[in-house]
Amino acid sequence: MSEANKREVVVQDCDECGKRAVKIWRIIKGHRYCSTCYARIFKRRMCPACGNFARLPRNDPKAVCRLCQSHSPCVRCNKTDYEIGKMTAYGPACKVCAPYFNEPRPCGLCGKPSIWLSRVHRLGIEVQVCPQCGRQDHAPCEACGRYRLLTEAPDGHRLCKKCLEQGEVPCPKCGAKMPAGYGKQCQKCYCKALLEKRIQMDCASFSSQEMAHHFAAFGQWLAHKVGENKAASTIHRYLAFFIEIERQWKSIPEYKALLTYFGPLRLRRVLLPMLWMQEQKLVVRDAKAKKEESESRRIAVILGKLPKGSQESIILGDYHKKLLARINSGETTLSSVRLALTPAFALLQIAAKMQCLPPNQKVLDVYLRHKPGQRAAVSGFVGFLRDKYKVDIVLPKADSGKAHRQRKKQLEAEMLELMKEIDSEDDLNRRWLSVALAYFHELPKSVGKKVDSSEIVNHDDGSCTVTWRKQQFWVPKR
Repeated sequence: MSEANKREVVVQDCDECGKRAVKIWRIIKGHRYCSTCYARIFKRRMCPACGNFARLPRNDPKAVCRLCQSHSPCVRCNKTDYEIGKMTAYGPACKVCAPYFNEPRPCGLCGKPSIWLSRVHRLGIEVQVCPQCGRQDHAPCEACGRYRLLTEAPDGHRLCKKCLEQGEVPCPKCGAKMPAGYGKQCQKCYCKALLEKRIQMDCASFSSQEMAHHFAAFGQWLAHKVGENKAASTIHRYLAFFIEIERQWKSIPEYKALLTYFGPLRLRRVLLPMLWMQEQKLVVRDAKAKKEESESRRIAVILGKLPKGSQESIILGDYHKKLLARINSGETTLSSVRLALTPAFALLQIAAKMQCLPPNQKVLDVYLRHKPGQRAAVSGFVGFLRDKYKVDIVLPKADSGKAHRQRKKQLEAEMLELMKEIDSEDDLNRRWLSVALAYFHELPKSVGKKVDSSEIVNHDDGSCTVTWRKQQFWVPKR
């Protein structure tokens, strides 16, 4: 016998007796039996399920024959009408589920372990490869976009078999022309049906018909607003917002109630539902209430930054109560209250570090040395400390030169940080323009962001000239 015709003999151990056997007679649930152990353990008797005689294990009276085992539902998908693909240790598996019980083996080309190994003869690959390596000639069709085996058409386009042979065909639903590769419906009909299906599924989440009707109406409005394709892919993200409204109020409440419960930030995340509510006259937007709610939340954040029960927290709380009394009397606004609390909070932080509570003159001087521009904003808190806590503290005279020097130092620090960055993106260049115009020409920092690109002339040495309000300003290279 030639070497080519010789078969390699695989010697395996019997899992029952542990002896080496040239041939394993049977494998049941991963357990190997040699011929001796199989004859000793499996005896011929009647199957309790079908009544036919078969070799069954003598120590398991409920064991059934292999034919009855194959009639059991698939152990993975519970399908009953199927073609058996593999007898696993847990029972039979259909052909679709059988690969999931394979041991991962390395791909013959890329070496990655996979359970989906096969031979692809059309590519001339004789080793077993993974699906990724076996689909090297697959790509999205240039007509229908489906990921399929492509063929180059006479006009140079790479098309799937359907699009190549049939070209464009009428959509069975709407009659519009579509690539044959789409199948039973065009893309527009698919997106429309998908949107309707998802709206129907989401409407089942509501306990009241009123809110389900509102959500369905919003879904149809969203399709006209952003298109059926995007609406189908985004409709579900707004479900939680409508469900929370139903749980809290049972129906859509007034704008102020929504603003108080969700806050301006969360309402900004659901702009489209809020726009739909306004168009349907379900809510009336109140810009003043929105601004006040936003200011109230920012004030709450400032008050919550200090440790509860601490001396600095008590002082700031007393100052906040005084400012609230001024709001009730109409002397100030919430925006002014926030602007007054900000420097007071910073001053109390410095006082806590210096262990000087309530803040004294030394703490105030340290604060104004670093923040001279906050002199007017902190004046109200200084007067409050004198009146409430009898602290000997006065506001020093304004020094415009000192504030100017401090601003120059801050701009210098920003310029140094920007010079360290090596990116050349437009955003970085705009930031450099803003800071440089403020530093060299004492213009507002917003000028660098507002000026139009046509008003900026770049020079060969890297510098540029900016025209702003009919005046030219030179800015050096970063």
